[in-house]
Amino acid sequence: MRYYVSKMETQGERRMHVVSRAPFDTATRQFPNQAAALDDVYRTLKRENYTSPDEMKKRFASLDRMKYREKWWVIDVGGGNLRVMFFADFERGKIFIKHITTHAEYDKLTDFYRRTKE
Repeated sequence: MRYYVSKMETQGERRMHVVSRAPFDTATRQFPNQAAALDDVYRTLKRENYTSPDEMKKRFASLDRMKYREKWWVIDVGGGNLRVMFFADFERGKIFIKHITTHAEYDKLTDFYRRTKE
């Protein structure tokens, strides 16, 4: 088995670790018209290293903080048709996808998290 090691990784720079691709695969089946946009977001998150939300916002202009959960962030996908909600640990370079959903479902989730304390 061959392993690909990028030039970036051999020079000591790290990339973000998206802990699981499964939420993207599920969302692609659920929203097939947004498959290319979802794949682009996944690949971009894995390919780059973000040490802060400000750095990530340079690539994802729609990045917003999810105010009812600490270290949760939201990105619009596919022209604003979907929202990717995730926990980001910028210090460790890890991203945990929590939800990929429509705006209507996002509003329901936001209401739930507003009423439910961490």
